[in-house]
Amino acid sequence: MEMNSVNKNKIDWKKIKENALEEGKDKNSIRETYPIIRNILGKLGDQHSKFFKPEVVEAYLKRYKEVGIAFPYPKDSLIGADIAYVTVPAIAILNNEDWNEYVESFYAKIKKLDHKNPKCWVIDLRENDGGMFAPMFKAVYPFLGRKNVVGSMDNTGEIKYFNYKDSNIYFGSYIIGAIATPDIELKNKNIPIFVLTSKKTASSGEFLAASFKGQKNVKIIGTNTQGLTSDNSEFKLEDGAFLVLTTGILIDRNKREYRRVGEGISPDYPLEEFDFQNYIDEVKRILIAVN
Repeated sequence: MEMNSVNKNKIDWKKIKENALEEGKDKNSIRETYPIIRNILGKLGDQHSKFFKPEVVEAYLKRYKEVGIAFPYPKDSLIGADIAYVTVPAIAILNNEDWNEYVESFYAKIKKLDHKNPKCWVIDLRENDGGMFAPMFKAVYPFLGRKNVVGSMDNTGEIKYFNYKDSNIYFGSYIIGAIATPDIELKNKNIPIFVLTSKKTASSGEFLAASFKGQKNVKIIGTNTQGLTSDNSEFKLEDGAFLVLTTGILIDRNKREYRRVGEGISPDYPLEEFDFQNYIDEVKRILIAVN
């Protein structure tokens, strides 16, 4: 934690270590120290670090169907004959088979819509409250116009970007996921793209929104996102527990920093009413204005 926390330089580590050693002097196993670990995480002030017991980690490694949870398939529709609409749902599972199924299902949806020759795309992130960034990033990759669109700055100021190449998702030079689903090319990827956000859009959902921020054919509609705009790294303990530590802050393609917890990503077109029709009406209004 002392080496990697994004808030490394804001913490009185001497005091924290003294207290932790005092609390842990009569502990005989890693599991007995869990409350101490959680207590320290709460003092880091990033609002995003977490701790998972081994049995919880095991559940995350299983498929959705194994744990009896509905799979997060995307929803799609063609609105008014020319607006291609698709959701990017949150995916929480660490299972590679499910990652492939997630990307395959998303690609099938957008290929079908692409064949309709829409006038614009609407990519809905309103319900995406985070999870596993790698499969979500590969899913939206056909819409992104370049490399180095989103990344993270660590406590030394070093920036690493997320990128995709040859089925691998990279964070800097480190592979964070391998998804074998074949790539696709959209013939209508340069038409206007509207990204929908809400206060529920959080964490990896915000990294997705930031992936589009600043792209010439993209406008974000909605409200500021939740503001968990920080990057987490996993550290495995000897007993299989995971320390998920906030190690960086979100950086977009223009190297803008999203440092402040709770501020979120601001929309290009803010709304005051947040039912779905208001979003679509705003899309139509913008299309008329630019044509």
